[in-house]
Amino acid sequence: MYLSRIRFTRQGIRNQCRRGVTADLFREHQMIWNLFDNAPDQQRDFLYRREDRPGEPPFYYLLSARRPLDGNDNLSVETKPFEPRLRAGDRLQFQLRVNAVVTRKADDHSKRRIRRDIIEAAIDEYRKTDPNGETWPPPSVIHHDVANKWLEGQGNKHGFQPGDCLVSNHQFHKVRKPGDANKRQFTSLDIQGSLIVTEPKAYLAALRRGFGRSKAFGCGLMLVRRP
Repeated sequence: MYLSRIRFTRQGIRNQCRRGVTADLFREHQMIWNLFDNAPDQQRDFLYRREDRPGEPPFYYLLSARRPLDGNDNLSVETKPFEPRLRAGDRLQFQLRVNAVVTRKADDHSKRRIRRDIIEAAIDEYRKTDPNGETWPPPSVIHHDVANKWLEGQGNKHGFQPGDCLVSNHQFHKVRKPGDANKRQFTSLDIQGSLIVTEPKAYLAALRRGFGRSKAFGCGLMLVRRP
């Protein structure tokens, strides 16, 4: 695996940022995809995360099974091998942008399943007992509690124990592929905090695969560092 940091060159700021590439999730995905020497039948084997800082062009972190190209006129690419050596009991700090969902049966007596954002699913439950929202906790409390519960479930399956976390940026996204009338919609949530590794092999495998859904559009990459 390889971990890369991708920045815009000055020409890239003119050609990509100002032309709206970074405002279109599909075009942004294609920009990252084109950093690899891809065969016609190549499947996506990377995760990425966009970083936005006030007054600066965005940049990206990229975790990939293949080494990306060295860059082009628009993008500068810095790459190093990703070979973390973890043991049970290691404590890590993490940042994760995730499309986290729950799957439920539809209410039409069919076998159909519906995916629901974890925040929206929690609000659905509050509405059942209090449709007017008079007794609901503040949104920040709902987000925190739901994200913590979701992380605990992920940790049980993927070899880590989460600590407390900070939740922010619950956002709604739309993606449309050129020439396709269908529009994809998803939400993302930023979670950061600490965790303890309990099963290193399982956790490393999960880091490589990514977490949640919408991994092709900037979700799922868990960035980690030691405290």
